[in-house]
Amino acid sequence: MKYLIATLVFLLVEVLYFAIAKRFDIVDRPNERSSHTRVTLLGGGVIFFLALLYFCVTHGWQYPWLLAGVALIAVVSYIDDMKGLPASLRFGVQLVTLFLVLFQFEAFSLDVWKVLLVVFVTMATVNIYNFMDGINGMLAAYSLVVLGTLAYANWLNPFVDADLILFVMLSAAVFCFFNFRKKARCFSGDVGSIVMGCIVLFLMGRMIQASPSATQPLSCLVFIGVYLADGGLTILKRMLRGENVFQPHREHMYETLCNDLRVPHLWVSGSYAVVQLAINVGYFFVADKMLYAVAIATVLFLLYSGFFFGFKQGYLKAKER
Repeated sequence: MKYLIATLVFLLVEVLYFAIAKRFDIVDRPNERSSHTRVTLLGGGVIFFLALLYFCVTHGWQYPWLLAGVALIAVVSYIDDMKGLPASLRFGVQLVTLFLVLFQFEAFSLDVWKVLLVVFVTMATVNIYNFMDGINGMLAAYSLVVLGTLAYANWLNPFVDADLILFVMLSAAVFCFFNFRKKARCFSGDVGSIVMGCIVLFLMGRMIQASPSATQPLSCLVFIGVYLADGGLTILKRMLRGENVFQPHREHMYETLCNDLRVPHLWVSGSYAVVQLAINVGYFFVADKMLYAVAIATVLFLLYSGFFFGFKQGYLKAKER
């Protein structure tokens, strides 16, 4: 019953948000970099933060530092969605947020270099999670797969209150209902993608922290391996070209598939989710999970490279003829 109530609350909140967004013209208008062609409500991903807040209110305010950090980054990201903020301010807030989350982990007992390494990796990963939210259904479908995987891992070896994962999953399912469409009713905005990235990383961090092994838990990064491959390798590719990686672009593999090869958005979003699901299922059937993660990373690297330096170039040349 509590999950039905939570779902109804999230659905009501989302519908009410749509009315507010329409009233104050909180929308995403297409531009030359957009993958959509019509004005669409923006900021629907605020529901992910509200799911975290709902969990904290109904479960004795567990994880207060996580809530504080995510609240801070949600507010700043929402303002950035509406007005645009300097990159230095956004990154500064992300840094504060990650330190608050690390405080929740009690991670400051670690060596300084380890703390700095964790901050760098988590900041990079949160931003990659943000970069990958560019087409209908991508964030919602992919996050449902990742959260479902973490829920199963938590069932096998508990590391957080299960309701935290389930409530966020329910909010993602509600958002998916409005976003996984040919003509989306709303977009997540940075407020949704960054908040979801922070929550996912918090859950993965708790999973790593709860494991007795020092190295095997790092293999859980494979749970978001498709995102890391596309986002991370795209950044690397642009750096090798001497491009400014902080400038907007349409270089991600999913953007190329949609914009250049004209593959429908929902096919691409669904494929990313299905591939990640297959990878995550395989994770639970292997003994050496670190070796599995390295093997998956190698395969994804080869597929990404083959696509951009083989198939895409050949396709575009043939098209020009």
